[in-house]
Amino acid sequence: MDLNALKSFVMVAEALNFTKVAERRNTVQSAISSHVTKLESELDRTLIIRGRGQSMSLTPEGEALAVYARRLLSLAHEARETIQTSRSRRIVRLGTTVTLAMSIVSDVLAAYATERTNVQIHIQCDRSEALLSRLGANEIDIAFMMDQGEPKNRAFVHSQPLAWVSGENFQLRSSDDVPLAFLSDGRDLRRYALEALDTVGRKGHVSHLSPHPIGVRAFVQAGLALTIMPMLCLSPPLQIASTDLNLPPLSQVALSAYTKSPHNQDINLLIEMLKKRLM
Repeated sequence: MDLNALKSFVMVAEALNFTKVAERRNTVQSAISSHVTKLESELDRTLIIRGRGQSMSLTPEGEALAVYARRLLSLAHEARETIQTSRSRRIVRLGTTVTLAMSIVSDVLAAYATERTNVQIHIQCDRSEALLSRLGANEIDIAFMMDQGEPKNRAFVHSQPLAWVSGENFQLRSSDDVPLAFLSDGRDLRRYALEALDTVGRKGHVSHLSPHPIGVRAFVQAGLALTIMPMLCLSPPLQIASTDLNLPPLSQVALSAYTKSPHNQDINLLIEMLKKRLM
């Protein structure tokens, strides 16, 4: 669709007055009317009711188009800004999990920005297994996540201690089953927790699930359950669970970075900084 015509249509949809829109666009009323007519012809639908002696109004189709038109114009503006900015700035696309983005990654970005002032970082958050697919589809340059056991394109793998994590007021008797909160698709961490409890003959149950890490943090912060996470990802108000709970030790988890661009200096620097943050 003609973006210029869409811009005129959106303005008419808001003002419901061709004359006012023409003045704002520094053109004549017939030009604005022509833009709307062009869209109506292209869609084969009436978008605006212009009945004589009646106030102007949008048809249902006009209302629907106005929503899409605003999105299209916003996206076009975003694309223009991005392309114009990228002329002078290189781009590195980092894919990671929300948990890592909120902890380890945020620490690294500040240091990276001082080293590469002309590089723009784009971050996409997804599940670990989905990030490898995005890397394969060339949607991201780096996938930083829990290791998926795939040696291909792996830049590094580093083991990290896991920690039992609780809220400040969490209480549990040694005889109680251990309530746990995890991501809906967080099967790996669930396995680590339940296997550790099994080794000491203690029962645990998944009492809360959330599709988003913020939801898991809310359950734990409220004192409703425990969770486990890499120790480096822990941040207040969450804390390492009290030793008084007599929880069993946890095995370590492997974090990895994958890339298909091993010869790109900007990408390599970010990978190296992530690696150093884990050590």
